[in-house]
Amino acid sequence: MIKKNIIIVIILCTVFLLFGCTLKIQENQSTVTVTGIGTVLVQPDMVQMSISYSYLAQTTREAKEEVDKRIQQILDILKAEKIEDANIRTVSLSYDLEYDYREGRTIIIGQRAQQTIVVSINDIVNNPDRFPLILDRITAIDRVAIRNISFDTENKTELFVQSRELAYQKALDKANQYAALSGRKIDKVLSISEERSRDVYSYPMAQSNVAFEAAGYRGASSVPAGEQEVTTEITITFILK
Repeated sequence: MIKKNIIIVIILCTVFLLFGCTLKIQENQSTVTVTGIGTVLVQPDMVQMSISYSYLAQTTREAKEEVDKRIQQILDILKAEKIEDANIRTVSLSYDLEYDYREGRTIIIGQRAQQTIVVSINDIVNNPDRFPLILDRITAIDRVAIRNISFDTENKTELFVQSRELAYQKALDKANQYAALSGRKIDKVLSISEERSRDVYSYPMAQSNVAFEAAGYRGASSVPAGEQEVTTEITITFILK
């Protein structure tokens, strides 16, 4: 029994000694923490927009029929321009009473129908005239509203790979410089954390909330897409030796 207790004590002492050495090593480690930002520029290859049509009439049926007719007109334009059904979806559809307030009284003035669809137009790099042409044809419909026009890149997977590599390399360059300035060298990475990974900037037409109405509209559209940034920001802690 005594022999067994002695063995247990020896094992515990060994564990405490090893743990204490580990803590001492960690306390003596020198580190440098840096941030790297990698940005890749890309020309957008797709555009998305929401198209709405709203109509006020005396009856729900009359309002609905007018909205149905105009939305079908828009769909015919999109079909003629070879926009696939998968890239067209209805995001809202409503039939509401519309009121007016006169001398403290609420008066029903009619029924309002409204439908909003979202459309994605691809391959605008190889076919730059496609979106302006569609825009011109749709805005020829009286009282149509086009909002939230935004440019984007359909597949950003490889772009984010590139931006991560750039972010890491920039962080490593910084760390090597700081290590050299302090008379040390980089040993290995202790930790990596991604602060943000995003596609951030779109040029003037992006996220536009301007409603285009056909009344008085003339001329072909000029819609430069510019470039977007695909950006990754990371923070890395390096161990110095």
